[in-house]
Amino acid sequence: MSPTAIVAEYAAAKSRQDVEGALRVCQEDFLLDTVPFGIRGKGKTEVAAQLRIFFTTFPDYAATLEGQAASEVDVTAWGTIRATMRGPLGSFAPTGRAFALPFSCVFPLRDGLLAGERFFFDLNAMCEQLGLPFERVAAELRTFRGEEPSEAPEEKARAFVAKFRDFWRPPLDPERLGELLHPDGRLQTPGMPATVGLEAGKEAFRNLFELMPDFRAEIERWSAAGDALFLELTLRANVGGQEVRVPAVDRFLLRDGKAVERVSFFDPSPFLQALGAAAPR
Repeated sequence: MSPTAIVAEYAAAKSRQDVEGALRVCQEDFLLDTVPFGIRGKGKTEVAAQLRIFFTTFPDYAATLEGQAASEVDVTAWGTIRATMRGPLGSFAPTGRAFALPFSCVFPLRDGLLAGERFFFDLNAMCEQLGLPFERVAAELRTFRGEEPSEAPEEKARAFVAKFRDFWRPPLDPERLGELLHPDGRLQTPGMPATVGLEAGKEAFRNLFELMPDFRAEIERWSAAGDALFLELTLRANVGGQEVRVPAVDRFLLRDGKAVERVSFFDPSPFLQALGAAAPR
C-alpha cells in the first residue's frame, strides 16, 4: 500500500469513528500530536483513549482529504474537517453547533506504517463556530497541560503571511527574501537540491524567475500552531504560452518572525513538462 493510500485509510477510519481501524495502519509507538490543543498521545493505548474521548464530544467527526504530498520520510495531507459538538469539551457543555475548518497533517512514516500525526487547525475559528469563548478554552487547555499562560501564535503567523503575500507581488525581487528567511534558513523544494542560508536561497529564486519570469505563489488558506505555519497555495506560471497551475503546501518553521525552514510539497512535473515543450529545438 502506498503512503498516501495508508493516510487515506487512516483518515477514512477516523471519519467513521473506527479507532481500531485507524490504528491498524500505525506503529505501536504511534505519536498523535494535536498541536492546537497542545496535547500528545504516546502509543496506541493512549492514542485510542484520546480518540474515544474526542469522538464522544464530536460523534460525527469527518475529514475530507483534498490533497496529499509524499516524500521518502513523511506524508503531508490537507483538507476540511467537520463535526458537531454533541458532548462536553472539558468543562464546556455541548453547544450543538458544528464547525468546518481547513486542516493540515504531517504523518512521519516508518516500515510501511504511520509513526505519528501532527494535526494542525485553527483553534480560534473552531471556538468561534462552536460558540465557545476562545480565551477560556485556551486557558483551560493550558491548565490541563500544567502550563503558565503564554502568548498565542496567531498574530505572529498572520504578520508572516502578510509579508509572504507582499513578497509575491510584482515586481518580484529575490533580494527581498531576507524579509521572510533567516540568514541560516533552509529551503527544500521537490526536484531541487535543498539550500541553506539566505544567499543560496536568493540564488535559487533568481534561477526560478529566470526560467519562469511570471511565476507566482498565491495563498488559498493557512493555519498555524506554535512555531509551525502551513500555507495551502496555488503555484502558477505562463510557460511558452501555456498557463500552468499546480496545488502546493508550504510548511514553515518560524523564529522571530522569519522562517528557519520551509519545506514545499507539490508535483513539479507540470512545470517541467511545459518547460521541456517550450525549449528551443
